[in-house]
Amino acid sequence: MLPVAQSRGSALRGVLLLSPVQLLANALIAGSLAALIAGGLALVYGVLGVFNMALGQLTLIGGYTAWWLHQVAHMSVLFSVIGGLLCGALMTWITFEVFVRPFYKHHRFLPLVTTIAWSMILDGFILLAFEERPRSILSEAKSMISLGSVLISREQCLMIVLTIVALLLFAWIFHCTSFGRKLRAVVQHESAARSLGINSAILHRVIFIVSGMFAAAGGIFIGIDQNLSPTLAFSLTIKAYAAIIAGGKGNIWGAIVCAYVIALLEQLLVGIHWFGAFYVPAGYQQTVALLFIIVILLLKPSGLFRSFARTA
Repeated sequence: MLPVAQSRGSALRGVLLLSPVQLLANALIAGSLAALIAGGLALVYGVLGVFNMALGQLTLIGGYTAWWLHQVAHMSVLFSVIGGLLCGALMTWITFEVFVRPFYKHHRFLPLVTTIAWSMILDGFILLAFEERPRSILSEAKSMISLGSVLISREQCLMIVLTIVALLLFAWIFHCTSFGRKLRAVVQHESAARSLGINSAILHRVIFIVSGMFAAAGGIFIGIDQNLSPTLAFSLTIKAYAAIIAGGKGNIWGAIVCAYVIALLEQLLVGIHWFGAFYVPAGYQQTVALLFIIVILLLKPSGLFRSFARTA
């Protein structure tokens, strides 16, 4: 995101005098990315009660696939994005069938171990296939728009709008359709839902794949807005889990709200001239999510929005 981006580090020390409105715009950009990933993850936890520790790697696979299709195979941006989403869905389906489904019925913490192993395998695959060099889906310079004191690119505006549209569409499906009612029934009481003829096994598979597509969309977001790097996987996973823990485990909308809150705190940490004496280096942005988890667990272990979770 511009003009402050984690990947640009010390090169941006001269442009950190940002207006409050610019900080809010940067937080909106970063929060839209985090909301995509955290929303899908919260949905999986709410339905299955399991953690997918390979989430960050699945995010990068979606982004790297879109990069390869556009920069190497020379496909259009639209088809590259669609290809990235489909590849993310495919890898998420493999993750579910091989590393989650055989284990979570025995104990819900077993997938924590198996998906950690899978994440390490995917780390090696990503490094082997794409190396450590930063990759950007769009190689050409971005077209910037100046809105008063806010500087933002057209691509960022489009991604923010698409993220909001995707979340609104998901909200409509979740709250206003028969599929959403079945899903909420499984979240509330899976055994009772099965007794009513709801096929929870199919719902589990669909929800897991949808979460992977949300993650892949986040990876494509990163590849367009900044640069893809194999080292991003862990920080993406931690930030997503910070959002769902703070929002209340299983509370989808709480996780999305907290994703935006964490993004705002990150921007404030590195964008404010603290006490008129110093700036916090951009490398410390990653500590915000970890500190946020600790503070929330100390003050309200059940999460900020736990009591407002929607039931069927």
